[in-house]
Amino acid sequence: MFKSNLLHIGAQKAALSKRQKEFNRLTKRIEQIGKMISDLTKGGEQLQQRIDKEWKPILTELNAAKAEMVRGMDRVYSDKLLKKVDHKKLAHLITDLSYELIKDYGFDDLKPIFNKYSDVDFDTMDAEAELEAAEMAKQMASMFGVDFDDDEDISTPEQFQEQMFRKLSEQQEAWEEEERLKQEKRAQRPKTQKQQEKEDKQKEQEQKLTKSVRSVYMDLVKAFHPDREKDDAEKERKTEIMQRVTQAYNDNDLLSLLKLQMEFNRIDQDHLETLADEQLLYYNKILKQQLTDLEQEKNSVVEGLAQLSDIPPYRINSIETLFFKFNQDLREFKRELKMTKSELSLWSDVHQVKSYLKTYKIPKEQDFDFY
Repeated sequence: MFKSNLLHIGAQKAALSKRQKEFNRLTKRIEQIGKMISDLTKGGEQLQQRIDKEWKPILTELNAAKAEMVRGMDRVYSDKLLKKVDHKKLAHLITDLSYELIKDYGFDDLKPIFNKYSDVDFDTMDAEAELEAAEMAKQMASMFGVDFDDDEDISTPEQFQEQMFRKLSEQQEAWEEEERLKQEKRAQRPKTQKQQEKEDKQKEQEQKLTKSVRSVYMDLVKAFHPDREKDDAEKERKTEIMQRVTQAYNDNDLLSLLKLQMEFNRIDQDHLETLADEQLLYYNKILKQQLTDLEQEKNSVVEGLAQLSDIPPYRINSIETLFFKFNQDLREFKRELKMTKSELSLWSDVHQVKSYLKTYKIPKEQDFDFY
């Protein structure tokens, strides 16, 4: 669970320096993003539990009702009261509904019914659909500069995404190797004084940034290292603290290390208020990188939730958004199940079937949607 303990400079000052203001802005934003990641991650787990517990049982029941509807359509098809136009509409309904049940939900027992009313048997049509999907996937991939061989199977979205990821990774590795070789060539060239000075300055900056984090870490290590502690209870307490300290240090999480110092009275508010501007400069640089890493982590969490909830990533800004959409969809899903079950009796009464088919129009063909 995310624990907030905001570090803030300014409790004892009327005016803050630019770096103090930046420190406050960064710590506040890190806290906000950290809380959002924690909330969304927890919410995603709860959403998956609700999908498993509430959504999937309804889906199973709905598909079983749809399969029974297909069988009812098949039985009523041969009734002499139905005309040629009725047969055409009914055949479309049977093939349209049964194809999805066979393709997506494994109702293979419906294949003979599908094949009875389709000009092309299910296996042939499915193979053609996969070829069409693969061709569309190749065209999409070419937009990203990725080419697929003819024998590569990318007929499903999962296969396409997997192969795209592999090829893009290969491209990235090739680019990185090319850059590495370029850097090696540049390194072999004699450096100008200006280049050498720039390199030295960068190294010095990196060393100071590392030292800033390590100095906080070492202060906590000296205070809480359990090895020399003789009291068992105190040793256990310090071991738990050191686990938190080590985790924060390994994550290069300066904010957590500072909060640990504050929590265990290694520093106080006076210490924050009197931090030198030069020290704040290095702290702020580290905090900026920490914020960038958190933003990337948040984006990754949001992408996963977008796939789980069928909500565009840009709309996912809180856990409430996820559950509002889920509850809304669940209500619609329950209504669809109730309506489908109520319509099952229709397909055992040819007169009701004829009345229904009078109002039904076969939809115009739509472009194939790979996704």
